Amino acid sequence: MKFAAKTWQSLRVRRAAVAMLIATLIAGSGWLAYELALQSGFGSLERMANDRLSLLQLTLDATIERFRYLPTALAQAAPISDVYEHPDSPQARKAANQYLKSLNDAAGSSDIYVLDHNGIALAASNYLDNNNFIGKNYAFRPYFTEALNSDEGRYYAVGATTGKPGYFLWHSANEHAHTGVGVAVVKVDLHPLQNEWKSTGALVAMLDPNGVIFLTSRPNWQYRPISHLSESQLQLLRQTRQYGHDIDDLNPLFAGERTDHGQKVVRINEPKERASHEYVVFSRPVPKHGWNMVVLFPLRAVQQQAAVVAAAVMLAVLAALLIYLVTHQRRHIVRAKLNAHHVLEQRVTERTAELAATNSLLSAEINERIRTERDLRRAQDNLVHATKMASLGQALAGVAHEINQSLAAMTTYIAGARVLLDRNDKDSALSNLKLVSAIVTRMGALTQHLKTFARKDTESKQATDLTAAIRYALSLVDYRIGEQDVTLHISVPEQPVYVIGNAVRLEQVIVNLISNALDAMRERPQRQLTIELEPGEYRASLKVSDTGRGIAREHLSSVFDPFYTTKDVGQGLGLGLSISYGIIQDMGGEISVESALDRGTTFRIVVPLASTLAPYTAVAIQT
Repeated sequence: MKFAAKTWQSLRVRRAAVAMLIATLIAGSGWLAYELALQSGFGSLERMANDRLSLLQLTLDATIERFRYLPTALAQAAPISDVYEHPDSPQARKAANQYLKSLNDAAGSSDIYVLDHNGIALAASNYLDNNNFIGKNYAFRPYFTEALNSDEGRYYAVGATTGKPGYFLWHSANEHAHTGVGVAVVKVDLHPLQNEWKSTGALVAMLDPNGVIFLTSRPNWQYRPISHLSESQLQLLRQTRQYGHDIDDLNPLFAGERTDHGQKVVRINEPKERASHEYVVFSRPVPKHGWNMVVLFPLRAVQQQAAVVAAAVMLAVLAALLIYLVTHQRRHIVRAKLNAHHVLEQRVTERTAELAATNSLLSAEINERIRTERDLRRAQDNLVHATKMASLGQALAGVAHEINQSLAAMTTYIAGARVLLDRNDKDSALSNLKLVSAIVTRMGALTQHLKTFARKDTESKQATDLTAAIRYALSLVDYRIGEQDVTLHISVPEQPVYVIGNAVRLEQVIVNLISNALDAMRERPQRQLTIELEPGEYRASLKVSDTGRGIAREHLSSVFDPFYTTKDVGQGLGLGLSISYGIIQDMGGEISVESALDRGTTFRIVVPLASTLAPYTAVAIQT
């Protein structure tokens, strides 16, 4: 008993030691990975910062260098010399103003103006503006005070008159005149450059020699010092009005600084977020202008990336340990699996035999279904043809009547022709024979229609003229329309309307709908048949309306069912509309019905136009 207790305690200690070792290994690997990833991230940031600073400096230099020549050229220009020689001359001032405006428009600078020896603007490019520079005293600006000791210089400030910031490029002028030294000034707007920085999403700032940010991609950083300014620096800013307002009360942008892995990290308070964020700062001096260019990167992004790497390494170590444990246990499981494998193989063999037998039965059933479907389609085709023959039989009575009438007319005309020939009236006899020929042609067309309608069609689809199909169908039932004294209203376009379908089957559908309409109006006092064809952009709509007895609402859903009919026994099988429904469905169209008792019925067919489908050969039905 004591031995078992000691063994259990020893096992627990061993497991605890292994767990501590694993935890230490995972934590140590995570910490090392985090430090290495952080160091690598700082290195990547430094390379990115150098590339970005180089590009920003090139862009800045290119922007400013476009205007560098202007102050020198301006100081030597004749209109400027004239205005210095004759400052009170209206003509000289006008010429100087016009010259400065044209030069400013051509160069694309913000403003151009010249100062006399007292710092007062003699002429300016904005002389037409209400708030122009002319007559304003700019002796407090460094570019004027420095002109006494230097030929040229540069200076960034907020405009004292316009309130708009700009980069002032200046050059001394009128050096040898008795009136004293003047200054030619060109103001360059760097705001587009600042907007470009903002659009890239980069954190960029430009610092003046006092450490004040005057250009930046973050508007709330502008005109803020990065650290506390001395009293002398504040006094200088007040005197020169460089940034146009007092910056005494503005807090420094950098709330704290430290070094992390050899890189400068600053903390910036964000009042809107009520939080502070740390940034990695990289700077580069711009000696040509006396500025410092700074780019900042959020430290959190580097830390998060390093944390992801550390987590991945810890997971990898954990996965490796798990793989080892799984592999160790797998050795014990393999033996059991080998034994189970033999049993499984036997079961698979038995199951395969069962599946093979089932598959054979299924194949036989599929073949039987295919044969049944083929026989069913054949029977359906025969039924369609039989139905068509039934419709044809209904038309034969009227056709026989037409032929008898034609034969009687032919007999009369032939007898008349004989009499006329006996009288030697050949012209009149020839006229009678022409009438007989016309009657024979009409009889031939009528019998040809019957022959065409009676033929057993195929499943082929063509672009078929729907207007011709309507006329063809009407020719087959024309005798019934006249016999029943039915008023026919037909609205069909003069141009062919081609749809995709089988011509014979399309004729059968139309004949069936018209025949049903005539049957419905047989005992009605008012008999009116309306046929309307409206071609749309993609589909054509055919309506066949009658003024028959109508269909009850509860029977509308059964109209297209096989063997449904409202006719008397022996007057129909109830298959016409069911077959018509199937034909229209095969054409990719739709057939619907609207009806009201004692008001009539409207059948509507909608079929796609031939132009909306693949190309077909257009075939017009001969009528």
